[in-house]
Amino acid sequence: MRPQEPDTHAADDALRLSTEAARIVLESGGETYRAEEVMVAIAASLGGLDPDSFATPTGFIASCDDATGHSSAVVKRIRKRQMNLDKIARINALARNAVSGKLDQDGIERELCSIDALGSYPVPLPSLGAAFVTGFFCLLFEGGWNDALVAAAIGIVIGKLMQWLGSMRLSDFFSNIVGGCFAATTAIAAHSLGLAGNKDAMIIGAIMLLVPGVMIVNAIRDLIVGDLLAGIARAADAFISAAGISIGVGVALEVSKLFGGAV
Repeated sequence: MRPQEPDTHAADDALRLSTEAARIVLESGGETYRAEEVMVAIAASLGGLDPDSFATPTGFIASCDDATGHSSAVVKRIRKRQMNLDKIARINALARNAVSGKLDQDGIERELCSIDALGSYPVPLPSLGAAFVTGFFCLLFEGGWNDALVAAAIGIVIGKLMQWLGSMRLSDFFSNIVGGCFAATTAIAAHSLGLAGNKDAMIIGAIMLLVPGVMIVNAIRDLIVGDLLAGIARAADAFISAAGISIGVGVALEVSKLFGGAV
């Protein structure tokens, strides 16, 4: 009898599916270490030998060996990023089920397709979240209830505006300029019309929706554990986003001065 040849396709399938999982994590705003751990866990559960990966916020490299010692590698670029914690949680659960043996290759592939096909959150939730965030931050910065209601309305529109700009693939820097300018202009107009009294609280509350808080936390976490490249990249991204917000608000305030508005 001829000796059974080792299955060299198992490593290819393991690499393909594990890198798809890592891609979803990074595109959903997940940490680089999480993408690396998910890739290694799923590849190992599918028979990939010595799996390894190196991830940054904008792409990653992954590799594993087959039974003959042949090594395969994949390089993937991450071109879109949008925070979706639901996808990240589902990928984590998938990786745990794969490691425990609850999912085979076909089950992992079906689950990955299902997760990747998930859209954004149901329509009311993003708007409600934006309203609560901007409204209560306005109250936190000593705004009144009328100021909070105006800030909540601004937050709802900003959420829709940022979603539309994202669909146009406009960079986060320019999107934040537009969002910051809109927030400040609307708050100034509401103050001028007598709809609200604390313009500063409204502006601060509205732009808190744009502040890259999760990105800053992830950058600090990456730097602390020694992922210097990912940490520096995320910190630079957060700084550029904050600069865009500042530019947008500053432009709106300067324009209001030119037209005689009190700032």
